[in-house]
Amino acid sequence: MPNLRLLCLFLLLLCYLPGCNTAPDTPEQPVTDHELLTETMDSAAEEKEAATENIIPDSVALQSYAVDTTGLTPEPAAKIKILLEGVFHKEEIWQGAEKKQWLGLFDMQGSYELRPTTLDVKPAFDPVADARTAAATGQKVISGREVTGHEPNVMLFITGLPGYKAATIDTAAFAKNIIRPGEEIVLSFKNRQYHIQAFGDSMQVDSSAYAYSNYGWKVSGTRKGKRLEQVLAQDEQLAGSVYVLHWAGDIDRDGIPDLIAELSAQPNRSRTALFLSSEADRGKLYKKVAAFESSAR
Repeated sequence: MPNLRLLCLFLLLLCYLPGCNTAPDTPEQPVTDHELLTETMDSAAEEKEAATENIIPDSVALQSYAVDTTGLTPEPAAKIKILLEGVFHKEEIWQGAEKKQWLGLFDMQGSYELRPTTLDVKPAFDPVADARTAAATGQKVISGREVTGHEPNVMLFITGLPGYKAATIDTAAFAKNIIRPGEEIVLSFKNRQYHIQAFGDSMQVDSSAYAYSNYGWKVSGTRKGKRLEQVLAQDEQLAGSVYVLHWAGDIDRDGIPDLIAELSAQPNRSRTALFLSSEADRGKLYKKVAAFESSAR
């Protein structure tokens, strides 16, 4: 009997040790919001950047590379065009872009300004295309294009904007910029509210990734005393990608906040779009007047 009592005491002590409690854990709720996708995309971008660090030649080695000037993209026909700072594939930057008259949207530590500015477009090593060319043919070429502004803190370059005024831009306040189907972004601007609602269907691809079908944004608000609603953007399929509202403010100074959004439908592509209210068709709130697309392929 003493041995039995000792055995019972021993088993009782074991039940207080980590891992002995057999009560079921609270089941984890499936993460379906776009923040998970954003984290996954950020991790993938970091891994890709690390993988290409050893591919990019140093400045001395680059002197032996020839600049690729073939097949340059002509200027788009759109009246209004936008550019971002960064290094891009050759075909993504149109020829002569640096010669246009540009406005810059500047983030001055929370205050935003629109004013004339200038930019440079220079050849740059493309760690994807140029590394692939060198590996396949042995040719050393520099085909990328680097867009650089002459002033710091520029969010976006705009050309072709009619009737602009260099001034501080009134901006809208919003609490979040990424939404899943059924959620909304509320823009507060001059005692009025504008709503961006996400719609679509989602399904789990694997344990950490979700795909969206027929995903889009619908915007609603008041224009000249009339309540209006329209589909802002929509894609049949989104896989590992998100829509993101980057900024909202009155660029065209008509009393309605304009929008800058990322409308990517693929994780390795970027599609930055500018929506202006002053260019909207009758019965609409906004018109997408310009877009800049780039790829990390």
